[in-house]
Amino acid sequence: MMMMQYPLVLSDIDGTLVNNEGTIPDKVVSAIQEYSQAGGHFVLASARPPLAMLDLAQSLGLAVPMVALNGSLIVEYVPEAGGYTWQIVSEQPLYARVPIQLWQMIVEHQLPVSINVYSGLAWLANQHDQWNAQEAAITGTNPIIVPLAQRLAAGLTTHKILCMADPAVIDQLSALLAQRPDWHLNASRSKPTYLEVSDASVSKQSALHTLARHFDIPVTQTMAIGDGENDLPMLTAAGLSIAMGNSFTSVKEKATHIVATNDQGGVAEALQDYAMTEEAVTMS
Repeated sequence: MMMMQYPLVLSDIDGTLVNNEGTIPDKVVSAIQEYSQAGGHFVLASARPPLAMLDLAQSLGLAVPMVALNGSLIVEYVPEAGGYTWQIVSEQPLYARVPIQLWQMIVEHQLPVSINVYSGLAWLANQHDQWNAQEAAITGTNPIIVPLAQRLAAGLTTHKILCMADPAVIDQLSALLAQRPDWHLNASRSKPTYLEVSDASVSKQSALHTLARHFDIPVTQTMAIGDGENDLPMLTAAGLSIAMGNSFTSVKEKATHIVATNDQGGVAEALQDYAMTEEAVTMS
């Protein structure tokens, strides 16, 4: 009989839950189903927008909130006849003037950056390019092409900005953003070419605390699994932190345990070895 050690698990998706082909290994699916059937809450926590998480959540049979856009938006999808509706559990957009100021900074410094804006369920871009085509292939969703600067200048509610570029360009942009503490930003890399920008109060850590309250579970009984620097806040906050074998070195250094890579189904190892344990059976 399995005994639940950590009844709330937050797991990153890309580089963690899914393999490098974008699918969930069979043994990971089985482990998540076993964990859920034992009463555990397995929550997807990603930089992805909600619509790019839905198919995965449904394929796993998850009926729990999803942490989207690095925690800027926590939503539940509610199945109903003919489809589903979305309910917002928690949200925190960027300060109103920051998105257009960030746009202007990138233009002023002539940085070759693909700027992608996430507003609620919508993914908006100024034009199609190699970067958002790559992201579309990964997530199975597509950006809506709009006059982005115009929308941002008008005060579009923005939950996250994804900046994609070569690593050296992301280095430059990160350095520029570090000079603007007044913008109240959290800018972290989810991969060398991706800079995820959200409000400073938002992270997967804040999401973990929100969901611990939501389920009335002590934070000490939560587990977080991830591979990227944007996962560090939830890893350091959780009762137990698990780094994937393919993680950034900085992530491995902070984690309690390191498991196999995403291609090897490390999430299954995390759930089976740490989230649940075999309960000893005493003979009378």
